[in-house]
Amino acid sequence: MLFQWGMSRQKKRMDVKQEGPDHSGEASDVPQEPLSAELAVNIDIIRQKTGESNDVVIRRFALGQEWQIKAAIIFVDGLVDEKNVYEFVLTPLLQASFPLALEEKERFQWIEKKLAAVGGVKHISDWRKLFFELFSGATVMLIDGVPFAISASTKGGEYRSIEEPQTQIAVRGPREGFTESLRTNTAMIRRRIRNPNLWLETMQIGTVTQTDVAIMYIKGIANDEIVKEVRARLRRIDIDGVLESGYIEQLIEDQTFTTFPTTYHTERPDIVAANLLEGRVAVFVEGTPFVLVAPALFIQFFQAVEDYYARFDISTALRFLRVLIFFYFSCRSSHLYCSDNVPSRNDPDPARHRHRRSARGGAVSGIRRSARHGSDV
Repeated sequence: MLFQWGMSRQKKRMDVKQEGPDHSGEASDVPQEPLSAELAVNIDIIRQKTGESNDVVIRRFALGQEWQIKAAIIFVDGLVDEKNVYEFVLTPLLQASFPLALEEKERFQWIEKKLAAVGGVKHISDWRKLFFELFSGATVMLIDGVPFAISASTKGGEYRSIEEPQTQIAVRGPREGFTESLRTNTAMIRRRIRNPNLWLETMQIGTVTQTDVAIMYIKGIANDEIVKEVRARLRRIDIDGVLESGYIEQLIEDQTFTTFPTTYHTERPDIVAANLLEGRVAVFVEGTPFVLVAPALFIQFFQAVEDYYARFDISTALRFLRVLIFFYFSCRSSHLYCSDNVPSRNDPDPARHRHRRSARGGAVSGIRRSARHGSDV
């Protein structure tokens, strides 16, 4: 167990020959075991599990009168806002007088009160949840003598600013597009649809990456069966990692080998908001600006961005024209393919087509005659 490893951290390390396959790096390598009550043991376990990475910052300090209680905060550099960490987490704890007579539950309530300026304060009792919160941008606090941890939401870091989408450029309409931040993307939809019936469900997919995936729909407009089916297909996904929404698109579609896309994707918030109002479900993935919309219809791919902002008669006429042109060129391409075997009126030697067909026919008939007489060709 991790506790036993921490107690024997000062012993001499011995090289042991590994037998069987190496499963290090898998999500199962982080067991769902309770934390230790000793601060030094917990810190050593964190260092061992993270390979003593330099971006995992461990800041030790003391609490209480005469600094009798040892504590530490842990965060990942680049995933947190360091100003919030030191100003709203560390400074209030250092300046406060920690009462020593409090019990474990009362200590948690006292610390939670001191961290009132920071949102998302959670109670952590196992290692799997601790590492998930740590690498999600939270600051984790450990206290000596307490077998649990406290996490505070201090997400930060560098993100790409909101820019005009590069794939779906519109002459008329908004000029903003999705980014790689999931919360920024969902907030842009919230600004357009200010209704409490706009529901959001978040889950983690990927046994190693633990990527945040969210589905958004309007309760009362979206079909409950469709929402249930999308939720069930996402929960059935069993994969090591999800790095882009294309992973999700291939794993939830019905037909894999098809030339027609079965899921619509876009990086424009206005298109996603319009599809939500039409009863569809949007799937957001952390780390990509492309949002999936399901279910997708064939006619939906003939719709342009400006169709939402033009008159309905003009938009309908333009969409009908696009469909007509599509089928026209589809039929013309088949004619061009077959025109090689059809003689033309202006062909100076139309007999060559007959000669080509007769040559093929003669070769086939010769093979048939040879087969009947039992001779080799």
